[in-house]
Amino acid sequence: MKKNFYVTTDTCADNFASEYKKLDIPFDHVKRVLNGEEIFEVYDSQEEYDAFYESLKTERPTTAATNETEFEEFFTKVLAEREGDIVHVCLSSGLSLTYDNALKAVENMKDKLGSRKIHIVDSLIATAGMAMQVEHLIELRDKGVATEEAVASVINLRDHQQGWIVVSDLFHLKRGGRISGVKAMLGTVLGMKPILHVAKSGKVVIENKKMGVKKSVAYIMDKIKELGEKAKEKFVESPLYIIRTTICDAYIELKKAIKEKYPTIKIKEGIIGPTLGTHSGPSACCVLWQGAPRLDIK
Repeated sequence: MKKNFYVTTDTCADNFASEYKKLDIPFDHVKRVLNGEEIFEVYDSQEEYDAFYESLKTERPTTAATNETEFEEFFTKVLAEREGDIVHVCLSSGLSLTYDNALKAVENMKDKLGSRKIHIVDSLIATAGMAMQVEHLIELRDKGVATEEAVASVINLRDHQQGWIVVSDLFHLKRGGRISGVKAMLGTVLGMKPILHVAKSGKVVIENKKMGVKKSVAYIMDKIKELGEKAKEKFVESPLYIIRTTICDAYIELKKAIKEKYPTIKIKEGIIGPTLGTHSGPSACCVLWQGAPRLDIK
């Protein structure tokens, strides 16, 4: 069946390479940079993720946004191989320049597009939150929904996504400039677990700090109740994602608590990929669901 649009995204959606292929989702690479070398990667096995997080014990990579030229090359290739419009889901503009660069690339290409369109969706989130948006668009694509209607629908979904993160490795937050060295050291000694929230702006902000795993898990469970059950229809009908970098106590306890509290909710598990993992470090976990509107926290 001819499709009105094709869905594209970037590697920050953290799907396995085989999953991108299965769902027919072309993707661009958001790069890691290590010792001046750009690394283009998309994983397809648990072993690759494990090796990456093991490498963070000794390596200190950074990340780099896809630039305008790379986007033009990517979109040109997709347009040549497929018919219809493109709806591209980008890593949050609150975390990267990727979204801005994609818009500039489309502006540069406008004389070449003819009647076709490229819609750039600012996911205002990352990892499984992006995957949730991509899956929604695929469902609409396969139902033959018009491009503009699909874009409006995914933006509505985006604005009701809740993303809450528990971080254990405070020194990666320090390296990213989110907390000071003194706070990182003191927090580690005290067993502090910062609670991060993906705010309405698409930025990751420290929303709270809890001592120990039990208090952190209890806090997240309160947020699921407050910002999930409050929007009952969206919460019940949508999957809830539990994702992590490496397996840690917070992840184990949070998964257990969610499955006990919400036995009928569809739960999906996943792994945070190298782009976000570079900044969060190992021993982090995140819960994402569709519920109440996002919080506007600065």
